[in-house]
Amino acid sequence: MSAHCPLCPLLLPHSSCANCNCYSPMSISPQLGPNPSSLDGEKLGRGQSGKLSHGGTLYLVNQSHPFTLNYSLSSNGITSSTAQRGLKAADKTKGGTSSKEKEAHLKSSWQQFGSLMVYTAAGVKGSDKIAGFDIDGCIITTKSGKVFPTAPDDWKILYPEIQPKLASLLKKGYKVVFFTNQLGIAKGKLRPEVFKSKVEDILVISLSVFQVFVATGPGIYRKPVMGMWNHLCEKANDDVTVDMTQSFYVGDAAGRPENWALGKKKKDFSCSDRLVRAMLYDPPSASLTSGDTEVIVAVGFPASGKSTFFHTHVIPKGYVYVNRDTLGSWQNCVSACERALKEGRSVTVDNTNPDPESRKRYVDVAKAAGVPCRCFHFSATLEQAKHNNRFREMAPSDSKHAKVNDMVFHSYKKHFQAPALSEGFSEILQIHFVPSFKDKQSETLFRQFSEG
Repeated sequence: MSAHCPLCPLLLPHSSCANCNCYSPMSISPQLGPNPSSLDGEKLGRGQSGKLSHGGTLYLVNQSHPFTLNYSLSSNGITSSTAQRGLKAADKTKGGTSSKEKEAHLKSSWQQFGSLMVYTAAGVKGSDKIAGFDIDGCIITTKSGKVFPTAPDDWKILYPEIQPKLASLLKKGYKVVFFTNQLGIAKGKLRPEVFKSKVEDILVISLSVFQVFVATGPGIYRKPVMGMWNHLCEKANDDVTVDMTQSFYVGDAAGRPENWALGKKKKDFSCSDRLVRAMLYDPPSASLTSGDTEVIVAVGFPASGKSTFFHTHVIPKGYVYVNRDTLGSWQNCVSACERALKEGRSVTVDNTNPDPESRKRYVDVAKAAGVPCRCFHFSATLEQAKHNNRFREMAPSDSKHAKVNDMVFHSYKKHFQAPALSEGFSEILQIHFVPSFKDKQSETLFRQFSEG
């Protein structure tokens, strides 16, 4: 047998002829320049070469330019090869699909729904399993190292593991969907055509098929409001019902503080990706209440969920509820704590208590009574607390909360000092805001707007 298959139009080293459907590897010339290339994850240094098999991908210049090799067998038995930039052609749709639907699946498209832009790549199909991701800071980052891109091409894939992870999710039957806020479009700072081109380039570089939802302005589609997700489930998933237990969302805005991990010096810019998805409290191994007498001191913004939390999880356990809004002064609150402790009853103090001085009053009362004092720090941010305050104003069923003006919010922020064990607390719990609703109307209202 010839060293080169006579039927193949390329001069490639074949181990057998094309009639055997054997797609032999293509030889790749040695790497010449200093920028590294890679063959299916195998890095090539200067002077190194390799072979590319059917379906394999050659990445040029630090994975910036992928080329996939595909062989196909024609009707006359001749094998041809193509090096396709980016994605392979979409798989054929399953039987029973109309020709119109097949054609739609084979084309990429952009659609506009008010302030929502939706991009659907060729080959994307509905699935009951959704793998959702933010884009900026989650899938891509800036090449310049700046927080915001300095030019349309100032971006790169954040981690090399992203492409194989997306491919793995697709193989497992997930539909990969990106959700992104791009307020710059509504403000005229970012042209839609520029961002669309960027999305399509991400498609090529990441070698993945996905759908993208872009909130171009404020309103019901802007995260953390659920408009984009609702549109996906109701109108953009080929009538396939989404299984929430099998779906997930990954974002970069979890509200994490400074130095939250080794090498991560900056705090998250917001908690929008976790606004309605947080765990109830940290550490999860802690107990919310105690069988022994104690004092619990709250710390947190107005409208951060303190009252609702205590009345739901703590007061039913027999704790005396002490609140300055009801008693009128901190002196009356201290007196109420002293009376309850003399009766052997535990106390929870529902005030904002932003600084060590305001908290010391209750630490001293607990110390004098010989009982421990714990701190419950409600971690809602200023933006989230203001969001909750606005919801209170709009909710027809919420008449017990008075409106909080901006001066009160910013006064708390000005005087706030994070609670510490050195103040005399036996334990500090981080309490996250997890909303609960009396009815569907209230839940819908809560998700219809977003501060910021």
